[in-house]
Amino acid sequence: MSDFEQMLVLATATSVLAPLVAALAARLAAGWIHPRVPAGIGLAVSLTAAVAVAQGWRVGPGREVLLGPGLVGGSLVHIDGLTAILLPLVAIIMLAIVLVAPRRALTPEAVVRLLLGSFLTAAIMTTSHPVALVVLWVLSLLPTWVSTRSTPGGRPTARAYAIAMISGSLVFAAGVGLMVIDPPWAAKAGTTGAVGGWLVTLAVMIRKGIAPFHSWYPAVFSASPMSTALAATMPQVASYAAIRLLVGHADGVRLELIVLSQAALLTAAYGAALAVVQPDVRGLVGMLALSQSAMVLAGLSGGLAMELCGALAIWISSGLALTGIGLVAWALESRAGRLELNTPQGRFADAPALAAFFLLFGLASLGFPGTLSFVADDLIVAGSLGDQSHAGALVILATVFSGIAVVRGWFRIFGGPAAADAPRHQVLRRERIPLIVLLSVLFGLGLWPGPLVQSLEGVAESLLLSRRSTAAPIPGVHP
Repeated sequence: MSDFEQMLVLATATSVLAPLVAALAARLAAGWIHPRVPAGIGLAVSLTAAVAVAQGWRVGPGREVLLGPGLVGGSLVHIDGLTAILLPLVAIIMLAIVLVAPRRALTPEAVVRLLLGSFLTAAIMTTSHPVALVVLWVLSLLPTWVSTRSTPGGRPTARAYAIAMISGSLVFAAGVGLMVIDPPWAAKAGTTGAVGGWLVTLAVMIRKGIAPFHSWYPAVFSASPMSTALAATMPQVASYAAIRLLVGHADGVRLELIVLSQAALLTAAYGAALAVVQPDVRGLVGMLALSQSAMVLAGLSGGLAMELCGALAIWISSGLALTGIGLVAWALESRAGRLELNTPQGRFADAPALAAFFLLFGLASLGFPGTLSFVADDLIVAGSLGDQSHAGALVILATVFSGIAVVRGWFRIFGGPAAADAPRHQVLRRERIPLIVLLSVLFGLGLWPGPLVQSLEGVAESLLLSRRSTAAPIPGVHP
């Protein structure tokens, strides 16, 4: 291993392990210092190391780093362009959550759960080993379940979440096992591997909330702390598993990917339409997240490099923008309680800065010029129309419904008359700085997208290369 690869591995290990160390420090220092301090330091270290991984990969030779035992093409440690893109995303989302979260929400137990979730999510993003993916898939569900169950009134949602995730995990483990026994992309693949591919597809749909398995998704946003909902959904663990087990071996699971893409496209439009009629702000954030998450999966299942590149760009832009919207909504709730959308709430006079943040993050999730989502939407719409015309139409429809939902939500939260004696709240520094940073990243990557798009193109090309390696045409199916 070269010196450069050793430095890349060290930076990756630092990014993954820093939240775990911070969780231990937060537990040991409970009662001495506020848990936000060790959590913030640990996640800041993780983000710094992740940015170093991304920059190192961009300027380096572009060779995958594979360490540890392998199994049917997957390595215990797998560092490539996808890892370099996703590690910073996970770290910045988790850091923003910790910094913006209301003080009363950051109990030592809640912070430890959040940091353990960050560690497990980052660990998933650095492996392609089937067994490791199964183990980490299951472990990463526990912080969300415990947090939801610990929330007053959250036990019914925790029960529904457990039923969905246990079912999905069993299906995922069985599918991965069958794919290991009989890899569907192998030259002599049989029925066993094909069944495994369909089971993994089903598990991805359950964890992603793809219709008709979407009922748990808005429930978690409604009944759990916003930190739990965002940490459970924004990194999109199921999308990563789909890339390693399905998209990266599309020559053997092409029909599965076609079904996955069509279901995801319908869910993207369906979720955006439901966002228009949500009665409260948490439901709005949840359905927007469902729609954007489904759109990512639909693009990843596509057949063109531009479509894959757009899906990866939406993965990043929606993660940052929806985290921003969710954190703004949480900040408002910490001041005024649950916010209904059935009537105008008149909150503009109360918190004009938060109104500005909400609108800017909303526009940044809708393809507003100058933002990363503008680049992402252009790529995925052009790619979808080039692959399948109805796919492009559904992507456009989902964007239109999302735009209506965001504008409706903004006017219902901040519009209307304000009470004469209503309190006035300033945006706190710990809220303002992370939100400005998130917006800066969204607009910075939108105004200067070249380096990121080049990195995304490299990932898309590597995925397409693996698709073409041993692909056998299926009669009547467009590749």
